[in-house]
Amino acid sequence: MVSLNIWYFSAHDQPRGLSSRTYDYSLELVKRGHKVTFFTNSFCHWSHLDILEQSEKWRIENIDGIRIVWLKTIPYSGNGLGRGLNMLSNALRCLQVASVLSDVPDVVLGPSVPLGTGWAAARIAKRKNAPFVFEVRDVWPAILVDDGGLSKWSPIYFAFRHLEKQLYRQASVISSTLPYLCDHVAESGGDPVKVHWTPNGVSLNRFTGKDTYDGGKNMPLTVMYVGGFGQAHDVITLVRAANILNKRQRGKFKFIMIGDGVKKQECVDESKKLGLTNIEFRDSVPKSEVPNVQMESDILVACVTQSDSYRFGLNLNKIYDYYGSSRPVVFSGTAPNDPAKESGSGISVDPEKPDLLANAFEELLAMTPSQRKRMGEIGRQHVESKYNMNFLGEKMEQLLINTSNINVI
Repeated sequence: MVSLNIWYFSAHDQPRGLSSRTYDYSLELVKRGHKVTFFTNSFCHWSHLDILEQSEKWRIENIDGIRIVWLKTIPYSGNGLGRGLNMLSNALRCLQVASVLSDVPDVVLGPSVPLGTGWAAARIAKRKNAPFVFEVRDVWPAILVDDGGLSKWSPIYFAFRHLEKQLYRQASVISSTLPYLCDHVAESGGDPVKVHWTPNGVSLNRFTGKDTYDGGKNMPLTVMYVGGFGQAHDVITLVRAANILNKRQRGKFKFIMIGDGVKKQECVDESKKLGLTNIEFRDSVPKSEVPNVQMESDILVACVTQSDSYRFGLNLNKIYDYYGSSRPVVFSGTAPNDPAKESGSGISVDPEKPDLLANAFEELLAMTPSQRKRMGEIGRQHVESKYNMNFLGEKMEQLLINTSNINVI
């Protein structure tokens, strides 16, 4: 049996945190006998809390068999200069810690968000004479332009674009959460043959004993949103759909929106302006608590904006947690891969149209509880067969074993 020493770099994922891809895959790799070192910021992107003392530059500890390297980086809020400085400090800390660790990795993984962390991982891989896996979770800087956060004529855009192209060329393998990345890699001067689709998934053991959905026998039906309130999330449309249903189906629906981000205050203000009493806002919860929270729901909803950023495909973390809860899912958005249609267990509508979203909820209201329950069961079967972390862990393991055998020039 091959046992690898894997160095896995992230900036925003944290063990048992709000974003869990790196942690989930690290757990699966450790279970299969590999040694994993997971580098991450001690400052949380969502809560803005820092687990390290001011005097600490980094801390190394073992969590669930994973060697965690907490990196002290510059704190920030919003998307301005502070966040840019945080990215730079993350890259420098990665380089600093890697230079003092005595062991040598067999393979190094680094992310596309932020690109500075990916650059640091590639540089470390080169120093250690190890293959580099570029993990593309969002396409920077294209997504920043698509969402209006960056001008295509900005010097920052050109710097990021140059770095992105460089990382595609330097990578031994490109691991993409997005299913339609190949053409973009080719246009960027990279080899599309290097691209392997490794989607996000769900650890279904977290949902054990949480499959008690009765199909929504009692009114009101609880519609729940769990996730970010970022630029790419069409959360304001959900508030406006709640307003429509408050008039058309009074007492039939209750809305719960859980999470944080730059658009949350806009949603709260809109709800107050409309005088809504059928909507509740809650703070983010740890990933481990999501299955318990989702037990309150009858319908789960994912909504993204109309954006060119989804031309590479969609891979929302929340979708797999939703299906793990065995609830029907409403998806509002456009992408080459539609999760509701793919699973056969939900309803899809165009984004940024409150009336269409409200109609989808009414369609589910018109169903019997047994029909809604069956829809949720189909989603659960879909995620079990395609997005179970146990299955995806095997896929990642084989990818890394094959990558470790690539000769680095």
